[in-house]
Amino acid sequence: MRRLFDHVRKYVVKDKSEPIAMTLPVGLAYTELEFMTKRGFLAQKLSKYLGVDSSEGNRLFYLSLSKQSFLNSCDEAVRLLQLSEQMLIWDAEKEDISVRIKQLDVKSSIQNAMLKAFAIYKNELFQSPIETVVLGPTTRNDEKWEVYRDVVFAATQGRLLLISEDEVNRYKEGNILCERTIKDRSDIPTCRNIVKSCLENREISNSQIMSWLLALSEAITNTIKHAEEGKMTLIEDLEKNEIRFVIDDNGPGFQLDELPRATLLAGYSTKKSMGQGFTLMMKMAKQLLLYSSPKGSILILVFDMVKEKERNHTPTG
Repeated sequence: MRRLFDHVRKYVVKDKSEPIAMTLPVGLAYTELEFMTKRGFLAQKLSKYLGVDSSEGNRLFYLSLSKQSFLNSCDEAVRLLQLSEQMLIWDAEKEDISVRIKQLDVKSSIQNAMLKAFAIYKNELFQSPIETVVLGPTTRNDEKWEVYRDVVFAATQGRLLLISEDEVNRYKEGNILCERTIKDRSDIPTCRNIVKSCLENREISNSQIMSWLLALSEAITNTIKHAEEGKMTLIEDLEKNEIRFVIDDNGPGFQLDELPRATLLAGYSTKKSMGQGFTLMMKMAKQLLLYSSPKGSILILVFDMVKEKERNHTPTG
C-alpha cells in the first residue's frame, strides 16, 4: 500500500492544476478511503492504457475520492470508475478477476486495458492475487521450467528458446547501434525508422529490412499491450554475424503454462500471449529468445547477417 500512496503523491505533485482539496464523504473509515484511492488509481491507469489524455485520468482519480460507490451511476463519464470498482469487488469476493473481465460485454480495447492493469498491479491493489508461475527458473520451479524449455524448443524446431537470467547478457554482447524507450504506439514508427536507418548502411536487402521491421513492430506492440514501459536496443554482433533486436519491458511476466499454446497454436491469443504476432516473429527471425520474471521480460529477436551477405553477393544470370 505504501507504493500505491507513493504513486498518488507523484501524480498530485506533477499536476498542480487539478483540485487537490475536495470534500470527502463524511465519516469514512480508513478501509473505505483505501478502497476509493485504489479505485481512482485503477481508473487512471485504464484511461492511460486506452490512450485518453492524462487530464481525464487525473479527473477520474480525484472524482473517485468524492463518492463511495459509482456502480449505480448512469453517467457514461464515470464508466472507468465503475469498472475499476467492479474489479475491486470481485477481488473482495475472491473471484477470478481475469475470467470475470473476459466475460464482460465491453469493447476489446477496454477489456485489454483491464487485463493489463490487473496483471501489472495485482500484488499492490488486490488482496487475493492468483499465483502464477512465470518463465524464469527459480529453485522451486527449475525442473518444470526446464521441461517447458525443452518442449517449446523441440516443438518450434529450435526457433524459440527460453533462457535464464544468467544467459541474457551473452546475447546482449556486440555493438549497440541504437536504443529507444517504448511507452506508447507512437514509438512503433519511431523505432522502425531509427532501426531502418541503421540497417540501410549494411549489406542487407530492402525486402529483408522490411521483414525484420515487421517482426520488430510485433515485438514492440506486445510490450505496449502488456507493460507500462520498455526499451528497444539494436545490436550488431560481428563475431557471430548476427543482428539482434532486444526488447526489455517492466511487465508482470509471461505465464509458463500458457506458452506452449501461445507459440504452437496459430491464432491463439490471451492477455499473456502474442497470438499471431509470436508466430510471425518466429517466421521472420532466425531465433527468438525469451526471458521472463515477475519484474519484466526480455525478448530477443536474432537475425543472421551471413545469409544476407551471401544472398546479396550471389551472381545472377
